[in-house]
Amino acid sequence: MKKLGIIGGLGPMATAHFLRLLTQMSDAETDQEHMEICMISNPATPDRTKFILGESACSPLPQMAEAGKKLKGLGAELLAIPCITAHYFHGELEERTGLRILNAVEETARYLQERGIQSAGIMATDGTIKSGLFQRALARRGIESVIPDEGYQRKLMDIIYLDIKAGKTPDGGGFADVAANLRDGGAQVILPACTELSLIKRECLAGAGYLDVMEVLAAMAVEECGRLRPEYRELIT
Repeated sequence: MKKLGIIGGLGPMATAHFLRLLTQMSDAETDQEHMEICMISNPATPDRTKFILGESACSPLPQMAEAGKKLKGLGAELLAIPCITAHYFHGELEERTGLRILNAVEETARYLQERGIQSAGIMATDGTIKSGLFQRALARRGIESVIPDEGYQRKLMDIIYLDIKAGKTPDGGGFADVAANLRDGGAQVILPACTELSLIKRECLAGAGYLDVMEVLAAMAVEECGRLRPEYRELIT
């Protein structure tokens, strides 16, 4: 089994949830049957969204790359980043670290295509939305992207930054409002495409018709580095 390296802390609560997913998805009956993981958690890494939007000159890339290099030195053979916005730097991070990095964006698009999904609603940070990461990946597989209207996108950013990153209870009603806006726009499946939003699903606030991108990333990591429990092969609620 490969040794997994995690570039964590982006943010801390999402990283903790990712570790929990890796454990519960692993088909292991003893401690010794779980995958080996090494992790560097650096919450001081500059904000990814602010840099992508040009609101900050502080790039998170050097610190993420340094973490990846340290993980390689610790024996990591494969990297995962439980931060979807950080996937904006995916290609350059692979070049700088010399390691393959699991790509949650591309894997999610592939997963939807294989199940015949034709349209997907994207719940993500402003950085992820404006970078077009998911829109391009979905379009390459013939899937239409639906994004929230402006007011609903502001509401979603408040849930991510003012609730979850601040350690507060997430606004489930606001989350449902954004989801309804995406359904009205024609989305067959809704993608919580920010790792903080995975915590909404953990609190059982999501309902049916969601594909949690964090779960896609975790399942991919387990398949590469361990054994995936059969019940986690189908992830759309």
